[in-house]
Amino acid sequence: MEESLNSERFYINGRLQIVLDLEIGYMDDFITLVFLLGHPLVNLKAITIVPGTPDEIGFLRHVLAIFNRADIPLGVFDMNAKSIVSAFDYKVYYSTEIKESREAFDACDILLTHCDENTILVCGGPLTNVSKAIQTGKFRLGRLVVQGGFAGDNIVPPNKRIDKLNGLLTSTAFNLDSNVQSALNVLQDKTIKEKFFVSKNVCHRVHYNRDMHKQLEPIKDKSLSLKEIYRIMSIYLDSINIDGEIFHDPLTACCAIDPTIGEWRDVELYFDEQVKEWGSRIVEYPNVKITVDYNHSSFLNTLFAY
Repeated sequence: MEESLNSERFYINGRLQIVLDLEIGYMDDFITLVFLLGHPLVNLKAITIVPGTPDEIGFLRHVLAIFNRADIPLGVFDMNAKSIVSAFDYKVYYSTEIKESREAFDACDILLTHCDENTILVCGGPLTNVSKAIQTGKFRLGRLVVQGGFAGDNIVPPNKRIDKLNGLLTSTAFNLDSNVQSALNVLQDKTIKEKFFVSKNVCHRVHYNRDMHKQLEPIKDKSLSLKEIYRIMSIYLDSINIDGEIFHDPLTACCAIDPTIGEWRDVELYFDEQVKEWGSRIVEYPNVKITVDYNHSSFLNTLFAY
């Protein structure tokens, strides 16, 4: 194994020390939370959210209560922002059971308290909270794993490209585009020891579909996480006509647990100001590792672990 993919230093008492920074506007966002809450190799130390409105706090508090993990510290960026809790979220957890809450800390303080050189921070949304923590000058982190970024034809071999992105050197990247300056702050930071970006060109190949759902069914009762994933995805698959859902954030979380799932390239991830898009290039001093491929079997083994 490549030494930079070694995760031994992040284990304490047999579990990886992980903090999750997320938004909950999309179904795969809170699937990632459910997944990490019950994974046998994970100690979920803390959660931060963007923006973090009272209904979002209440929603997360409800999920934490289901897992008997009300002890997990929860941090938010802005309680007064517009909520992004989706209608689907309330199909999964009845809105009458969820009460608005302001029981949360400042996300920056949570990151400063719970991140250190032996912690992995998984980011499934804009990098707003991470950037704010960096700007204090006190933030320390062993490994950052982000869903976002793009690697184009200059990085990805022809046999590993997907049709809709073939021929591109740059592209939009939703999470990074949501707060470009914060993303640039994170990329320029020198204190985070390792930065891994699970890029659009790979995430868009990963779908939770009906075949994957059938694979989960025989083991769904092996853990509360698997049971909840199966229940949530049953509701989702019954409500749509397409075959499945892109699993951006669960893939990212799985790569945080087992980095060998990804095939990585050392690159400079950059923002092209002219076209307002993200790209990657080979340079003498790269700033991230970015995915060009992934191992599907290893991904499933991690996703369905119990």
